Amino acid sequence: MTDTVQEPRNAPLDGRGWAGKGLAGLVLGATLATGLMGVFGLLFHADAQFRTAAAQILRWFPGPVWGVVLALSFLFRTPVRAWTTLGVLNGVVWAAYLLLRGILV
Repeated sequence: MTDTVQEPRNAPLDGRGWAGKGLAGLVLGATLATGLMGVFGLLFHADAQFRTAAAQILRWFPGPVWGVVLALSFLFRTPVRAWTTLGVLNGVVWAAYLLLRGILV
């Protein structure tokens, strides 16, 4: 017998767990935005030249992505689900980054 509590699918969102959800968005949102920046940097073949379009896009990319992830993290039903989902997304993004780095560099 398990001690997990089943949540009803149609349960309304409430304010419980906002600190855990916010921390998940802050911490894992930052690593997710950084990982996506790395993936796109490899795909765009960006270099250290600040005047190129790819470098400018990558320079301003993480802030809005991090903000969107932080805002969307409050839509999870529980903090555990927020941490789990964002953790899995981070794993996928960073695995893609390491794979692309091994192939393209």
